[in-house]
Amino acid sequence: MMCACEEDFARQYLPHQLNHGTELHTQNVISVTIGFQKEICNICRGLPEKAHPKAPLYGRTSKIYRYYWREIAFMTIPRFSKWTEEQGYPDWLKALTEQQNVYDAIEREVVDELKEVHERSPKYVYHEESAEQILIKNKIETIKFDGTYKKVGNGIKILDGETLCSPEEFVAHYFERLEYKVLFTESIPFHAMFGILLWLLIQESSDPNLQMCGFGDRVAFEAKEKGKTITTLLPTDFGTSGYALRRADAIEQYFTKFPKSKDELLWTFDYWIEPSANLRQYLWAHRPEDVAKAREIVSILPLKITLKILRYLLGDYWRRYCGWPDLLIYRQDEFFFVEVKSSNDRLSEDQKNWIQGNHTELFLPFKIAKIHKKAVIE
Repeated sequence: MMCACEEDFARQYLPHQLNHGTELHTQNVISVTIGFQKEICNICRGLPEKAHPKAPLYGRTSKIYRYYWREIAFMTIPRFSKWTEEQGYPDWLKALTEQQNVYDAIEREVVDELKEVHERSPKYVYHEESAEQILIKNKIETIKFDGTYKKVGNGIKILDGETLCSPEEFVAHYFERLEYKVLFTESIPFHAMFGILLWLLIQESSDPNLQMCGFGDRVAFEAKEKGKTITTLLPTDFGTSGYALRRADAIEQYFTKFPKSKDELLWTFDYWIEPSANLRQYLWAHRPEDVAKAREIVSILPLKITLKILRYLLGDYWRRYCGWPDLLIYRQDEFFFVEVKSSNDRLSEDQKNWIQGNHTELFLPFKIAKIHKKAVIE
């Protein structure tokens, strides 16, 4: 059921979406049977519009993009459609494949307009916890450093003795002087670990929701070359919380057969690198260096912690795969994760989400390293 106030827009620009919808948590396709009805939306009923902010994506992390995503689309599509009609294109969707840069330029104009409108009369009130609130609520230890900064190109470096280094390297050097070892992590090695150790579960032939999925070759894309189409088997609800619920019994059965020792797990990891290749391409976890880091993570962490991470990601992959910390610090049987922040660097929404997920489900030892700006050199 859809509100009649959107009927003209929908029939003109999105007719292919009118007969069905997709349930977010299961990805089930549901038929739309009632169609357009009057006074369904809040605005038509004289109520405040409810915010449904999108998760932050690369290049779309600002609150305007996240809160006003519908308004951006409703303003951008008609303008782009008019432009494509003037250029002789029969359909704006077909033109989009060739003229994405034009669409993006129009969208940026729309975003600027919405920023001005929001400043004058905000449609949505932003309700998000600050980084400070997140850290206090989740009882996160912050290690404070003083650093001498130097601007280098578009970034910054920090002086460590006589050496200029990145903020992450600066913190890594500190822990190395304390006789810890340091692995630079972030998120992608965890995606590689997930793909390698769970491909057999995700692509299990007995899953009735399994289907063939095609996508562009990631390696060719990164090399700016025309690549072949890669295919892999994926459940229709892959990466959702609904997948974990639907496959709960299969997941438990899978882990009963999981390696019981670190040596066995590492052997399995190596053996499954090749058969997991296409799934890892889909996950953008295909680079050899990320696979190597994933293996290091598996070798460092206790087996039960690796299992906990895999289960956590299985529970809602697309909501949990981003925001992992910068560093894994370890020695002997001790380990902890560290997120590094320079003086003006703030926690992203993905990082806030990871911190809260860690506090409630993962329980991994975690700290923030904050490097305050003591001085700036030319």
